[in-house]
Amino acid sequence: MLSKKNRLNLSLEENSSIFMKDSSQIFVSDFFIAYLRRNETFLQASCLTPKAAINKAAHRNYIRRFMYSLLEENILNNEISIFDKIDLVIVLKRRFPNDKSLLKKDFVSLIKKIK
Repeated sequence: MLSKKNRLNLSLEENSSIFMKDSSQIFVSDFFIAYLRRNETFLQASCLTPKAAINKAAHRNYIRRFMYSLLEENILNNEISIFDKIDLVIVLKRRFPNDKSLLKKDFVSLIKKIK
């Protein structure tokens, strides 16, 4: 799992401004939306699963943990570096398959777009 120092705390106002218009770059894939902006320190990432997409909190947490594991896997495979000076928020879209292999494939394509 991604370490806590690399998690982006979206409850802080300076971090939640990533969603404001013209404050970040937006990358879109079939099942994910990524918001990206530069920062001064190191990689800070957050993965979100909206309540509109998944009703049950336990299932939302399961999918969010899966997304964090995919992100960590891409860090270990040197697709993304922890030393990149970026804030990254990845949001799951409303319509997505329950097949993990499709989600993983789409996640990898999103990371390649970001790179």
